[in-house]
Formats: sequence, structure tokens, C-alpha cells
Amino acid sequence: MKKLVNNPTIWAVVIAIGLSTGILSVAKADTIAFSPTLSLNGSGVGNDGFFFTPTTAISVTSLGYVDCGFSVGHDVGLYDVSTSTLLWSTTVTGSSTLDSGFRYDLITPVSLTAGNEYAVVGTQVTADSNWTAGSLGVAAEITFNGYFYDYNPTLDLPATPYGTAYFGPNFQYVVVPEPTSVGCFLLGLGVFVCFQRLKVGRQI
Repeated sequence: MKKLVNNPTIWAVVIAIGLSTGILSVAKADTIAFSPTLSLNGSGVGNDGFFFTPTTAISVTSLGYVDCGFSVGHDVGLYDVSTSTLLWSTTVTGSSTLDSGFRYDLITPVSLTAGNEYAVVGTQVTADSNWTAGSLGVAAEITFNGYFYDYNPTLDLPATPYGTAYFGPNFQYVVVPEPTSVGCFLLGLGVFVCFQRLKVGRQI
């Protein structure tokens, strides 16, 4: 037991684990942005936009569309509202990954800045079902700013607000680790490496 207590390698591992707890706690499964209670409401044509502001830095990992039947693919885009810039887009189909009532396509991660307004937009076509949200759950790291729409048949950033949200698009994201968490992880790793080098030096 005494050897274990005085073993520098064991203490290095313990310190490294303790210091890296912050960054490891961030490594969770992707979070779904919106969790609506949906009701079927006919069909239509146009763009459904959900405007939101991240409260912390996040990285969008996938874009999705409600599982509506998918007679055709539905375009989904992520916009920076302040500049009306399309940051990323994809066409979600019936073969895209199903998760909690939506189908998702993985994308190259897009980093979003805390406090900046963005929108996820999806294009609805007549052939597929239209859904309204009776209630809308919103993930903890984002603030929902409202639903906007237009009747354009191609993907764009809608500008008309409406009280009832039609689905529509969704996205998944991960929280970007705080710099202090990354620093703790690197510090812990550095301590471990130093102890290992000291141990090797003593054996020579």
C-alpha cells in the first residue's frame, strides 16, 4: 500500500484525471435544438425559419427536417441573421438518420458565437405533410427568438413572423469547451508527461 501511495506515476494519473474533468464533462452526445409537440396540419409550400441566439458558443453538427414522409428531399439551411449569410445547407431525405421524429444529415461542424442571432430554415413542399407545434421545447444553450415564414419554393431566409410554428427544420449541436477546460486538460497531460520523464530519468 505504501508503494502505491508513493508511486509518482499513480499520482500523475490521478492529477491528470482531476484536472481534465472539465473538458471530459463537455464531451456529451449531440444536443437536439428544438423538441416540439407536433400536430398534422395539411400541406403547403414555403420556408419555415426558427430564429435563435446561442447563450454560449456552440458547434452545429447536423441539420435536420421533421419526418414528414419525404416524397422528395427538403432543403435545410443555417443562416447568420445579421448578414443574411447562408453558413451551410443540405438536402434531407427519407434515408437520412432518424432521431426523435426528425431526420438529420451530418455536416462539417459550424461554430456559432454566443449572443449572435442565427436561423435554421427548411423548405416545405406540397407533397409532404405539414406540422404545427402545440408546444416547443428549446435546448438550454439557445434562446428561441421566433418563427418566420415565406411562400418561396426555394431555400431562403424568411422575414415574416408568425405566432404558430410550422415544422420544419431542426439541428443538433455540441457545446464548444471553455478555454479554461482545455487548459486544465493540457495541464493535466503535461503533469503526467513530466512525472513519466522523471521516472525514466531515475531508472537510467
